[in-house]
Amino acid sequence: MTDRVRRPPTFADACEAVLSAPTAAHSEHTTLAPIRLRSIPDGWVERRERLVTGRLPADVDRVLELGSGVGALLRPLGERYEAVGVDERLAHLRFSQARGATAVRGAPTRPPVRSVFDAVYAVEEAVGRASAVDLCVAAARSLRPGGIAVVAAPTDPAAVAEPGIQTYRGSRYRLERAVDVAGEELVVDYRVTDQQTGETAVVTDRRTVETTTADGLTGALRTAGFEAVLVSGESDLPGVVVGRGVRPVETGVPTAELDG
Repeated sequence: MTDRVRRPPTFADACEAVLSAPTAAHSEHTTLAPIRLRSIPDGWVERRERLVTGRLPADVDRVLELGSGVGALLRPLGERYEAVGVDERLAHLRFSQARGATAVRGAPTRPPVRSVFDAVYAVEEAVGRASAVDLCVAAARSLRPGGIAVVAAPTDPAAVAEPGIQTYRGSRYRLERAVDVAGEELVVDYRVTDQQTGETAVVTDRRTVETTTADGLTGALRTAGFEAVLVSGESDLPGVVVGRGVRPVETGVPTAELDG
């Protein structure tokens, strides 16, 4: 099911890409993917793992992550379940596959899988890049009848990338990453310095974050056909609401097709 595994880009690769072409389009979805791996806050994985597993019954076996990214959450859940991730970002997939996770290339809103999963989940970074309704519909199409969806959606762009400045260093390069929020948009500046030559380059990545509300996520899950919908906040995750829903045993949701 996986794409052919290639070497993931390194921190040095990311820095060299910025220095060699500072006017090109750079983002953590493409050339700066190694920065995404380094910028995951301490405790992020553990909190999201509890968020998902705490809403699933004990008999769940097969789970699917929509928008699995670099595999930060997919990897630990893969130790507990038969877990598959879906993401369209090749640079991110290479990280998850190189770390032993099962991940396939495809749009999270149109996952190339059959309707066989006991549970499907998506966390705020993925939901912030797509319509909550589209992701909930994709979850419903990927679940077996009676399966469960868990969706964590941002109500504030800062929940996807907290504003502030971080500095990352390698043997040769230093990168400073500054995050700011402007309305519904994240503005991320990267300053790369070659510590041997002193050469410096700065690039900016702007991206809109799709936010919603508790009522909005409730409506998205119900629009997708889920029953027993429950949406609540998390006391330790400001700016995020989490929804859970069950795919009815009898439903008109069309079955997804397996690509390839």
